[in-house]
Amino acid sequence: MADRLGISQQQMADLARSGEPTKISSMCTVFAESEVISLIGRGEPRENIARGVIESVVSRVATMAGQAAGAPYYLTGGLCENAFVVERLGELLGSPVTTSPQARFAGAIGAAVRAAALA
Repeated sequence: MADRLGISQQQMADLARSGEPTKISSMCTVFAESEVISLIGRGEPRENIARGVIESVVSRVATMAGQAAGAPYYLTGGLCENAFVVERLGELLGSPVTTSPQARFAGAIGAAVRAAALA
């Protein structure tokens, strides 16, 4: 969604901190992107869209991760680069969430290790 807004993950985090969340109801990324395009077209402030997107993603992740309540949390994937996502996720889970810049490559590294093991 940061790409759709024409900004980096860091810029999205900065924008979202100052916004009021606009409701993004679609669970499907394609439909959510259509919602974002409509919001942009209606003139919704970018900071509100950024906050809405982050709140939507974080609430869904927190619901799934909450099933492992009390466990340490480590965020991988592209969103680990968005400090506001990490912060909000920790707030919703009631527990710190850790990550690292290299965590975005966890899936690719895991796939490479698995492929090497099967070779």
